[in-house]
Amino acid sequence: MSEIFNIVIGTAGHIDHGKSTLVRKLTGIDPDRLPEEKERGLTIDLGFAPFILKDGRRIGIIDVPGHEKFVKNMVAGATSLDGVILVIAADDGIMPQTREHLNILRILDVKRGMIALTKVDMAEPDMVELVEDEIRGMVAGTFLENAPIFRVSSLTGAGYEALIDGINKLAVATPPRPTDGIFRMPIQRVFSAKGFGTIATGVPITGKAKLGDTLEILPLGKTSRVRGLQAYKGDVAEIRAGHSSAVNLSDIDHAEVVRGMVMATPGYLHAADHVNARFRFLNEDVLKLKNLSAVRLHTGTVEGLGTLNLIEGQDLLPGTDALVQIRLAEPVVVAANDLFVLRLQSPTVVLGGGRILSSTLGRPKLNRAKLVEDLKGAEAALGDVRKTVEHLLRRAGSDPVSMDSVSKQALLPLAQTYDLVGGLKQKGVAVDLSDSKRLMHRDGLAEAADEIGRALEEFHKANPVSVGMDKIALRTATGLDPEAFEAALALARNSGRATDERGYWRKAAHAVALTAEQEKLIEAARKLLLADKFATPRVDEMAPKLGKTPQAVDKLLKLMMQTGEIVRLKDDILLHRDAIAEAADVARRLCKELGEVGPAEFRDAMKTSRKYVIPLLEHLDAIGVTVRHGDKRVLKA
Repeated sequence: MSEIFNIVIGTAGHIDHGKSTLVRKLTGIDPDRLPEEKERGLTIDLGFAPFILKDGRRIGIIDVPGHEKFVKNMVAGATSLDGVILVIAADDGIMPQTREHLNILRILDVKRGMIALTKVDMAEPDMVELVEDEIRGMVAGTFLENAPIFRVSSLTGAGYEALIDGINKLAVATPPRPTDGIFRMPIQRVFSAKGFGTIATGVPITGKAKLGDTLEILPLGKTSRVRGLQAYKGDVAEIRAGHSSAVNLSDIDHAEVVRGMVMATPGYLHAADHVNARFRFLNEDVLKLKNLSAVRLHTGTVEGLGTLNLIEGQDLLPGTDALVQIRLAEPVVVAANDLFVLRLQSPTVVLGGGRILSSTLGRPKLNRAKLVEDLKGAEAALGDVRKTVEHLLRRAGSDPVSMDSVSKQALLPLAQTYDLVGGLKQKGVAVDLSDSKRLMHRDGLAEAADEIGRALEEFHKANPVSVGMDKIALRTATGLDPEAFEAALALARNSGRATDERGYWRKAAHAVALTAEQEKLIEAARKLLLADKFATPRVDEMAPKLGKTPQAVDKLLKLMMQTGEIVRLKDDILLHRDAIAEAADVARRLCKELGEVGPAEFRDAMKTSRKYVIPLLEHLDAIGVTVRHGDKRVLKA
């Protein structure tokens, strides 16, 4: 069997201008497969046929319906096209669907094509010349401006040899669809074949799938194993982007799968009922497009009903574009950079279209300003995988993301994501967290460091008589992820936003400012604790002894603890640091003299009571002066 060249060319044009006849003449296959189509002589749905190039390779031709009632079917086929043959009958000339189809092709960013002027045998030569002049005027400024026009007659066969040469030249000039990335195929048709089960057809947009692969059907949410594959009616082991394909699915009923669903690599895509996009309003017959207009969204093979929310402004004039949000009645499956066409629900005229930027199930959790910022970032990254990955990291802000999450959001294989992120790390754009499994954009890390600064600023305002916050309280105040907090804290320290003083964090420029009265109270507390170093008042006894309120005293005692001047031991015992230093010296001396020391010997040497001795010995253990062995203490090595 001949090699498949993975591009698809389609027909477009007004009803009864000879599209299906042209495909039949080119391929030998009747694209009208439905009994109703054959009975009425009217193309209702999409038709598919392989075309053999002169070098032996096969490409796909899609025949689309021309009647205005079946525009949604036309769009479903046109989204798959790499090139087009715009078909215009010489005896009829340019008709409404000719213009409508051309507009849809422009919206869907079809870049290559040709024009077939059919039924030349049914028109006078002067009429043919006139129609050709009108065609040149219609396509001026479009992708078909310089396209060749082939005069053909399906009745006599005139002009077909030149048309076939033109198709071959078009195919050679068309780059094949890239096959990297995840597999994704909008489903165009589903049926059940006796002895095979469920078969779904379509043209994959990206990636490839092979026999035995497991694919996900969305938004159905079920997976199925591939038990058989065909491309252009021939059995194959693998299908690729740009192949007109049929997939035989196992363990799934054909009644569950419908056109508009998507078959894809599992775990990447999701159903969405809010679609955010850049929309260009093209229809000059509609004077103004109002906010919350009822619309039909066509993308891939799906048609979704919803309302159009103009994110920027309230009304839209023809020839202008804007960021929009389409709120759908039922979820659809789309991806960033997908092209779409928008029609009014009534009357069903084409309004314009554009590219999808993002989608969510439920309203995006962003205010309008943040949503606009996010969508503009997504728009700037369209079509560039490196920029897309960087945008996804940046949009996460101060929240770390896993490599797997970035891979799925970018619709990229994990290995490719690792390569792209590696390049961003080398440039300092992406920052690894401590476990190297999650990362942040450097802007997100800076944002987290700023959040630490704001938390400290608020704390200093509320607690002027305090050195700062301990780490746990600071992280709680910021609400940051633990690993992101550690990385941001290091950045805040290194950049001068914050500093650590004895385990308490403060803004670098912050200094405690005490009143004269507070200075006097601290001096009084100091004297009280040094008056009898090892028989000091408990915390709750300090305020009565100093003759002040507990609130005033506790605030200053906390400050003295933060600066390290006093230490709070077990049982709310307070000791001055001079007393701790003296006790440490005594413990060292006794251990050197006796080898080890018990509570009784230490109590006698310190001339204090057991109430103070046990908490004091435990504190000396904690600060690394002594080590407990049973009931005794020895010097720590």
